[in-house]
Amino acid sequence: MEYGTKTWWQYLDLLRSRDIEVRSLVVWQGGKEIFSHAAAPFALGQVHPLYSVTKSFTSCAVGLLVEEGRIGLATPWISYFPEYRKDVADPRFLQVTVRDLLTMQLGQDAEPYVAGDDDWAKGVAGKLLAHDPGTAFLYNSMCSHLLSLLVERASGKTEEEFLAERLFEPLGITQWWWEQDRQGHTTGGFGLHLATPDLAKFGQCLLDGGKWEGRQVIPERWIHEATAKQAETRPFYPASATEDRNGYGYQFWMCANGGYRCSGLFGQLCYVLPEEQLVVAASSATDGSKPLMDALYEVLAEGAMQEEVPAQRQQELAVVAFPEGTATSPRAEKKLAGVHGLEPNREGFEQISFGFEEGTTPALTCRIVRDGVAYEVRAGHGTWLPAGQGSRSIGELFPFATAAAERIEVPAWDAKTTFGAYAWTSPSTLAIETREADETRRCQILCQLDGNHLVAEVSASNMYCGHAPSAFWLAAKA
Repeated sequence: MEYGTKTWWQYLDLLRSRDIEVRSLVVWQGGKEIFSHAAAPFALGQVHPLYSVTKSFTSCAVGLLVEEGRIGLATPWISYFPEYRKDVADPRFLQVTVRDLLTMQLGQDAEPYVAGDDDWAKGVAGKLLAHDPGTAFLYNSMCSHLLSLLVERASGKTEEEFLAERLFEPLGITQWWWEQDRQGHTTGGFGLHLATPDLAKFGQCLLDGGKWEGRQVIPERWIHEATAKQAETRPFYPASATEDRNGYGYQFWMCANGGYRCSGLFGQLCYVLPEEQLVVAASSATDGSKPLMDALYEVLAEGAMQEEVPAQRQQELAVVAFPEGTATSPRAEKKLAGVHGLEPNREGFEQISFGFEEGTTPALTCRIVRDGVAYEVRAGHGTWLPAGQGSRSIGELFPFATAAAERIEVPAWDAKTTFGAYAWTSPSTLAIETREADETRRCQILCQLDGNHLVAEVSASNMYCGHAPSAFWLAAKA
C-alpha cells in the first residue's frame, strides 16, 4: 500500500495528542523520500544523538569485516584480545563469541559501571557471568562496545574512521560525529550523532540489501542475517513490553509486523518494513520506541482511510509544544525580579535570578549560579527563544551518565543552541522549559512563590543521568 502525505500528518497529529514529542520525521517509500518534517526550534539538517541506534551501525561495521574474513562469528572475542585474559573473572567469558556479543547473549546480568579513565573492556572482563554465553538475552551496550574494539583491532582503524570510509562517504553523509571513551575508542553502543534525513538514507540502504545508488555498500548476506531473529527476547521482558518481545538480530530489533528497527533512548528510530518498501526515521524526546511504534501501527493499519489534518493543525505541529499559561503575572514578577541568594544546600547552588523583558514578544532570563558558574536560559512566551552567545545551558547541570568517562569533542559546525519558553501557569507559579539542539534533554524550572519563599524545582527529563540527580530543589527568601 502507498502511504501519502496525509498519513504522516495524521501520524504526527496522533503523537502530539498523546504528548509524544517528535522533533523530526523522514519517510521513504518505494525508493524515494515521500515526507519530511521538523518541528521548530529543531531543523531537519540538525544532527541529534542516536543513542542505541548506533548499535546497528556497529553491526554493519562487523558485517563488512566478517564478509572479508577478518572476523569470525564463532570465534571467542578474547582470541582477538589476549591482553585481557589476566582480567577475566569468570572462565566462561573466554568462550564468549562474536555472535554472542552481536545477539546480546554475553551472559552477564548488568552492564559494568564506568567512570573517569576506566578501561571499559576490563570492566566487562572482570565481571562474573550469571548465565552461560549464548543462553540468555540481556540488552547491554558493553556488548556493542566490545564489538567496536574488535572492528578497530581487525581493521587497524577506529570504528568511526572505518565507517567514515566504508559507509558514510558512499551514502553521501558529511555531517556527523561520534563520541569516544577516554582511551580514544569509538563508543560502539551509543554516541553517534546524525541528522534524521541521513538516518533515513541508512534505512533505505538496508532495505535495498546494502546497495546505494547501484553500489554494494553493506554485504547483502549480512543484512539478511542481521535483520532476522537470532535471539529470543520474549522470556526476558514482561508482557507490557510488547515491542521488545519480538526477538533480536545482530544489533537490530525485530518488529511485530515483520519489519525491523534500530532503536535508541527517548524515541530515536529507524524502522524498515520490507513488505511495504517503507522506511521511517524519527528524532524524538519521549519514553522509548514503543509509543512511536504503537501510533505507527495504528496509522499504517488505517492507511487510505486517514482524514486530512487541517492546515491550522499542521501549523501547530510545526512547533514543539511550549508551556501553556499567561505571559505576565505583574505582582509575582515584581517579587521575582533580581538576584536571590539561595538557602544552604549540599549541591553548591548559590543564587537564582530573574530578568523580565517587555515588548512585542514577552521574554525572561533565568540564571542559576552553582559553585561560581552561571547557567542561563532565555525564554519567550508562546515561542522558543535562543540563548545568548557564550552562556552555559541549564541542561549542563544534567550530563549523560557516562559523560565523565568519555571524550566528547563536539565539532565546530554543530551549534549546541539552547531554546527556552515560559508561561505563568497560575498567578504564583512560573514554568520555564528548555530544548537543546543535538540533545534529547528537556529541562524545566518550576518556580512557586508564597508570602515568605521562592521555591524552584530544576529538573531534566529525556536524559539518562545514571546515579547523578535528575532534579534539584532550590529555596530562597522571597
